[in-house]
Amino acid sequence: MTEKVTVLVVDDEKVIRDGCTLILKSEGYQVLTAENGRVALDVLGAQPVNTVLCDLKMPVMGALEVLEVTCAQYPDIPVIIITGHGTVDDAVECMKKGAYDFVTKPFRIDPLILCVKRALEKHQLERRTRLLQEEQARNLYTLAMEQSRLHTIINVMADGLLVTNRNLEVVLCNPSVVKLLGLPAPPPLPAPLSEYFKDGALQEAIQGLLSGNDPDKCIYQETCKDQVHLRAMSAPFFGPDQEVLGAVTVFHDVTSFKELDRMKTHFVNLVSHELRSPLSAVKLQHTVILDGLAGNLTDKQRELLTRAHDKIQGLMDLINDLLDIARIESGHKHLELLPLDLGAVLHEVVELLRAKAEAQKVSLRLELGELPLILADRRSMEEVFTNLISNAVNYSPGGGDVTIAAQCRPDYLEVRVSDQGIGIEPEEVAKIFEKFYRVKSPKTRQVIGTGLGLSLVRSIIEAHRGLVEVESRVGAGSTFKVFLPKALR
Repeated sequence: MTEKVTVLVVDDEKVIRDGCTLILKSEGYQVLTAENGRVALDVLGAQPVNTVLCDLKMPVMGALEVLEVTCAQYPDIPVIIITGHGTVDDAVECMKKGAYDFVTKPFRIDPLILCVKRALEKHQLERRTRLLQEEQARNLYTLAMEQSRLHTIINVMADGLLVTNRNLEVVLCNPSVVKLLGLPAPPPLPAPLSEYFKDGALQEAIQGLLSGNDPDKCIYQETCKDQVHLRAMSAPFFGPDQEVLGAVTVFHDVTSFKELDRMKTHFVNLVSHELRSPLSAVKLQHTVILDGLAGNLTDKQRELLTRAHDKIQGLMDLINDLLDIARIESGHKHLELLPLDLGAVLHEVVELLRAKAEAQKVSLRLELGELPLILADRRSMEEVFTNLISNAVNYSPGGGDVTIAAQCRPDYLEVRVSDQGIGIEPEEVAKIFEKFYRVKSPKTRQVIGTGLGLSLVRSIIEAHRGLVEVESRVGAGSTFKVFLPKALR
């Protein structure tokens, strides 16, 4: 046995105490003795004991009195009664009052050892059972506390929460979702998901999650009910065997953001239109003067007017970019998605920018293979690649090659615009597609721009269900990759 086991032998006969001590010590037990019940109770109160061998009849206090105390104060310590032949009935009566077993005098060694071992096994099992029960009670208390905390958190969330099982039944919801979905009262749980909202697309998306096996997959959907715009994020949760048990959907009210976006778009459109009209008139007047229709100009006058004319054109380009971005983000920009030969578009853009590139000692190289048709808006594609190739030229102050290469992939068309220019710092690569963001470097001060070009490129490509990426090394140049889906035959 791994831990020392203590047996208390209680008998008024010294020969019995000594005999039991000799037998039990040979089995590896620690043995304590007492000549009567009173002394035995003192020993029990002073140190731990695993089992008790107690004589039935003793002076001062016998086994019956000892049992009354041990059953009340030490219920987990088994008591074995030692009795003579004539008092077996009394021993049975003791067992009815809580004794574990009895042995008769004179007893044999093997039955005594077997009885003690069984009593000790009972003591150990009861002790383990008690420890397990205490641990289970602690775990249940902790679980109840966690459940209470979780329910409190869920109920005070401003976002709506729905938990659905594999049968598309709602098994948990919080008060916020009832308010956001405009329900008079939550249906009794579990309830079909259709009783909460009628958005078929969101229901299909959640059903798709439940039938999948991707633990990292989550979906984002937007739905509108009674002029309330909600953004829903759903993700599956799994059991121990990685089987999908259900899905959790969080609803966030984005009505105020939609209104702000609408107001922003309206403001941009209003300001842009109000600015474009007078700027167009001023530009036209400058053109008239520069063409000599208002009289001859000195060289200095022509230089100043030309600079002013270029600034006006830059402002009009900025206004047009702002309008395009606002229309794309609001979904109002109309894209004529027709079969398009992108190779022809790239040829036209390159020829348009070749003079500018040569002025900056940049060589434009066009490498096109056999390209399939894509579904795209021609004007938008011209705008995208004009921006990308112009940037490649502008950010190559030392000259070099700008290569425009296109090749066909299995499901999409890939176009690369590569330069040998100054490159982009790693920490700035992730920011260049943000509105009005421009790379800050002494080498870029001579480049004039608004910081809207790449933002517009990304918006247009994403509106075509495509993707734009960039790779760059400082001092070695940059490569912009555009991926566009091929037209379905």
